[in-house]
Amino acid sequence: MLKFLGTVSLLFVLILVGFSSLGHAEDNEIRIKLIDVKGNRKIDRATILSKISLKEGDLFSPAQIREDVKTLYRLGYFDRVDVETEGFEGGLAMTFSVHEKPLLIDVVYEGNEHLDKDKLKEKVPIKTQTFLDTEEINTYVEKIKKAYEAEAYYSAEVTPIIQRVSEDQALLTFLIKEGDRAYVRQIRMRGNQTFTDKELRKQIETSKYFWLTSWMTESGRYKAETIDGDVDRLREFYLNHGYLQVQVAPPKVDLSEDKQWFDITFPIVEGDQFKVKEIHYEGNQLFDTDRLVELTKSKEGEIFNRGQVRQDIVSMVDLYGERGYIFANVVPQLNPHLEDKTVDITFQVAEDDPVKVREIRITGNDKTRDKVIRREVRVNEGELINTKLLRRSFQRLNNLNFFENIEIVPEQVEKGWVDLNVKLKEKPTGTFSIGGGYSSVDRFIATTEITQGNLFGRGQLVRAKAEIGGRRKTYSLTFREPYLFDTNVSETTDLFNSVRSFNSYEEKRVGGDLIFGRQFGEYVSASVSYTLETLNIRNVQDQAPDLIKEQAKLGKTLTSALGFSLARDTRDFIFDPKEGSRNSISFEYAGTFLGGDNDYYKVIVDSSRYFPLWWEHVLSVHGRFGYAIGIAGKELPAGERFFVGGINTVRGFKFGKAGPVTDTGEILGGNKQLFFNVEYLIPLVPEAKIKWLFFYDLGRAFDDSEAIRFSQLRQGAGFGLRWISPIGPLRIEMGKNLNPEPGENTGFIPEFSIGTLF
Repeated sequence: MLKFLGTVSLLFVLILVGFSSLGHAEDNEIRIKLIDVKGNRKIDRATILSKISLKEGDLFSPAQIREDVKTLYRLGYFDRVDVETEGFEGGLAMTFSVHEKPLLIDVVYEGNEHLDKDKLKEKVPIKTQTFLDTEEINTYVEKIKKAYEAEAYYSAEVTPIIQRVSEDQALLTFLIKEGDRAYVRQIRMRGNQTFTDKELRKQIETSKYFWLTSWMTESGRYKAETIDGDVDRLREFYLNHGYLQVQVAPPKVDLSEDKQWFDITFPIVEGDQFKVKEIHYEGNQLFDTDRLVELTKSKEGEIFNRGQVRQDIVSMVDLYGERGYIFANVVPQLNPHLEDKTVDITFQVAEDDPVKVREIRITGNDKTRDKVIRREVRVNEGELINTKLLRRSFQRLNNLNFFENIEIVPEQVEKGWVDLNVKLKEKPTGTFSIGGGYSSVDRFIATTEITQGNLFGRGQLVRAKAEIGGRRKTYSLTFREPYLFDTNVSETTDLFNSVRSFNSYEEKRVGGDLIFGRQFGEYVSASVSYTLETLNIRNVQDQAPDLIKEQAKLGKTLTSALGFSLARDTRDFIFDPKEGSRNSISFEYAGTFLGGDNDYYKVIVDSSRYFPLWWEHVLSVHGRFGYAIGIAGKELPAGERFFVGGINTVRGFKFGKAGPVTDTGEILGGNKQLFFNVEYLIPLVPEAKIKWLFFYDLGRAFDDSEAIRFSQLRQGAGFGLRWISPIGPLRIEMGKNLNPEPGENTGFIPEFSIGTLF
C-alpha cells in the first residue's frame, strides 16, 4: 500500500511540473476534466467509478486521491491501484489503473489423512469463484492448524501455495504435514490432602494415554474445552463432600518439545469440610413444610453435599410442577459458620401461579400424522400442565423411534395459560438391509430385511425378513397396529416358516401368531395371543436322543395354543434403556380341545432392571425363570423345551450346552430354566450408540426329572461390543465358561447376533 501511495505522490510532483507549462489558471485552481479506468476485467467501469469520490469538474486534491485509492483497495478486488494523469482541456485527465486479483477457482488439500476435505472445508470455509485475498491466506493457515489441534495434532505444518492457472484465475493448495497425534502423558493434582490423585482422576473426563484403547477412542486426548469442564468437575466433587471453600485453578499444561505429550497439573486448595447445621424453608404455601422435608434428602448433621441439594431442588420443583406450577422456583441460600465449620441451608420457594394448557402445537411432522403424535402426549388441552406427564410424553414419543430430535416446550401466552410446542425432527423409519455374519448358534448367516416402522405415517409396522444360515433358515412377516380402530388395543400378526438343523435331527416349524394387547395406565400392559403352527421332526440320525426319535415317529404335528401375558415397563427408552425396569409373566396353553395334536402348558417369568451410573455408564440386571410340561399323557414337544447356553441365555457356552446333554454330547433341552445376566455398559462412541460391555451370566436348564438347584447353575463371563443399529442391536461378545467340566471348552467363545436383546 505504501508503495502505491508513494507512486501517487510522485505523480503529484509530475503533475505540478506539467502544469507550469499550461500557464496559471484562474486563482491557481486545477480542475479535473476527465476521470477514466483501465485494467479492469471482471469489475465493470461504472462500479469502480461509483466508488471514487472525486468527480469530473472537482478541484484537484492529492488528499482525496489518496482516500479514493484506499477505498478501491478496501473493495478486495485489486492487488494494485495506480493513478495516472495528464493535462487535458485546460485541466487534468486522471486514469485509475487497476490490476484485479485472480479469481479463486478451487481449494486443494494435500497430505491430509486424518481430516478429510469435507471436514476441513467445514472448519475453514473458503469461498471459491471469488477474488483471492492473499492477506487472508495466513488466517486460513491458522484455522487449519486449529482444526488439527482440536484433533490433538499439535505439530501439524501447513504451507499455502498459490498457482496461477491463467492471467485472472488461481488455484490455492494447502500442503499439510500432519505429524503425530499428541496424548496426555501425566495428570497430577497439587495441594490435595483428603483425596488421592487416583480418586480425583476418576472425577474428570480427561484421561491418560492407554495403548490398548486410545487408538480407537478419544481417551488420552488433550482438549481445552474438556479441561475447562474438568476444573468444574473437580470443584463439584469437593462441594459434594462438604468443602465449601475449595478452589480449583486452571491447570498448568506443559507440551513436550516434540509436541507429542501433555503433562497436566491441577492446583487445588481444599479448605475445610462443612456439615449441615439447620435446614429452613421460606415462601411455601401450597405445600406445608413437613411435605417438603419428606422430599429433602439433605439432613442436618450430615456432610454438606451440593449435588444432593440440587436433587432436593429438582424434587421440590417437580412436586409443584405436578400440580401445574411449572414456573415455581426454588433457590438455596447458604449461610456458612466458619467457627464451627457448619452451614445453614434455606430453600426459598417462589410458587408463582398454576398454569393450564391452551393449545398443543405440533411442528416438524412432515410424514407422521398428528393423531399418531397426540395419542402419545399425556397432557390435554384445557387441563393443568403436569411436568411428570411431560416427561412421560417425551418417553412415549421417543419410544416410537420415529424422531431424531424431540422438544416439548411450554410457551406462556397469557397469565395462567401456556401453549405446548411439540417440536419434532423426523428420521427415516424404513430400512432395507442385506447383510451377513457369523452366529455362534447358526454359524455363517445371511440376512435380508425390509422394515417400515411408520407405514404411511400411521404408526403401523410392517416387516419382512429372511435369515439363511448354516443351521437355520427362517422367513417371517410381521404387521403391527398399535391402536386398532383408534382404540387402546394393539394387534400384531406374525407369520413364519423356519427350518433349524441340530447335530442329529432337523426341526421344521410353519405357523403364525395373532396377538391383541392393551395398555392399563402408563406402564402396565396385557395381551392375549393365539398360535397355530405345525412341527415336523425329520432327518433323524441314529445318535439322536430317544425323546427326539419318539417325536419323529408322530410325523407332522399341529400346535394350537392360547397365551396370556402381563407386563410392567418403566424403561426410559425401550431400544437402549438407561434406567427403569421391565417385569413380565406369560402363560401359554396348548390342547387338543383347540384343534391341535400337542398338549402342554408353559410359564415364563422375566425381569430386567437398569441403573444409570456416572459418565453415562449403565448397570443392567436380568433374570428369567421358565417351566413347561406336557399334559394329558403327552410329552412336551422338543421345540417347546428350554435351551440354555448361547448369546441370549448364558454366554461362554454353545447353544443348549448349559443344560441337559446326552453322553454323546447331543443337547436335550429342559422343561425348566433359570438364568441371570449382569451387564456393565460403557459408551465407546456415544453419537453412534456403540458401547463396551462386560458381563457375568449364571444359569442352567433342568430336565424333567431334575429339581432346580442353585449349586448346579453354570457360570460365564466376558466382554463385547454392542451397537444399537437402525435394524436392531448388533452384538459381538466373547464369553468364557468359568466352571468347565471335563471335555468342555475352556477358552473364550465368540458370540454374534443382530436384532435381539434379553
